[in-house]
Amino acid sequence: MIRSRKITAARFLHALVRSCFENAVSFRLIALNFTILTSIRISKQAIAQRMTLQCLEFVRHVLSALISRLSAPDKGQLQGLFSSFSRVLLQDSTQIKLPGHLATLFPGPTNQSRKKTAAIKIHVIHDLMGQRFVDLRLSSFTRTDQSASNDVLAVAKPGDLVVRDLGYFSTPVFRKMIERGVHFLSRLRNNVTILDPGTLEPIDLKKKLRFCGALDQNVLLGAKERLPVRLTALPVPPPVANQRRRKAKTNRDKRLNPSKDRLQLLGWDIYVTSVQDSIWSLTDVQQVYRLRWRIEIIFKSWKTHFNLPRTATGSAIQVEVLILAKLLAICLFYNMMGWLDLMYFKPLSILKCAQFFTMLLKMSMNGPGFKTLSLEPIAIHLELETRKRPQYSPVHRLLT
Repeated sequence: MIRSRKITAARFLHALVRSCFENAVSFRLIALNFTILTSIRISKQAIAQRMTLQCLEFVRHVLSALISRLSAPDKGQLQGLFSSFSRVLLQDSTQIKLPGHLATLFPGPTNQSRKKTAAIKIHVIHDLMGQRFVDLRLSSFTRTDQSASNDVLAVAKPGDLVVRDLGYFSTPVFRKMIERGVHFLSRLRNNVTILDPGTLEPIDLKKKLRFCGALDQNVLLGAKERLPVRLTALPVPPPVANQRRRKAKTNRDKRLNPSKDRLQLLGWDIYVTSVQDSIWSLTDVQQVYRLRWRIEIIFKSWKTHFNLPRTATGSAIQVEVLILAKLLAICLFYNMMGWLDLMYFKPLSILKCAQFFTMLLKMSMNGPGFKTLSLEPIAIHLELETRKRPQYSPVHRLLT
């Protein structure tokens, strides 16, 4: 009886995940998939009734267990720039618009008409080299990246490298990382005090960069924290600098109007890191940070091929169950992606692999065609096209 219940729960989860990737997910579709998988007749009303808090906790538990099982470091992939680290963790977030009736439970941004909107934010910590997620958390839109800055401390281990966007910048968290033997790399936040370690005098970064072509020195970060870090700066091409300045000037939030000093600093890539120059050169720092583009491609694949923004209209619990079900499949996908990357000798496209994976989900997992599927001829259609923009270079090419 217990085994039968476990099988039924697994089939329900399977039906749930498969249904989430159809163009229009519905409880009728989930019921249909469940009946196909189990030959048990069930109505759409029965499916809706079973999406309770207990169901939500079950899906959360499965997702957490899956992440834990797939997040063990794979040192066989570490080489080149990352040979000194156990794992490379990228921390970032993305948001999803929800049906408007959920605005009270999941408040979103306020639009110009002051109409209430609903949105949910997904905070992600992704193991770059292992091609797997270490942490996935759902929160309301109002939880900022700054508030989520501490999340990485729960999963980062001594020897790990954490690369984060500017929104997660936190000097106290950087200190905790250093104390625990965790390395970090981040862009420098505007208006943060940097001090000369010898004189304890503030450094005028704008003035210093005016007379040098590049900068690489140890500094103290924060007027109170005085955290010893390495600061690096390299100029960016004029077109890139001009684009940054145009974007800064047209920002809709008037409180963020940039000063002249800020506009000048936008012509530089400025980073702070705990990694010493004996491990990374000045250009290595810039190159490693640019690998952050990978998390943006991951988010794009979620929204394009995994239909993450498309959720059924239902209660808050029902909507969250459907989102978690999609994230379950996404975790499995990146595990498959890591396996394919190891077995195939050419670099693969994340977006193409995501499209292929959603096709597999729509196939019957018990179908005869699936068991005899050969991935070798299929992989040719998943290769990265090198004629595209340079920043889409595969990770392993940048590491060798």
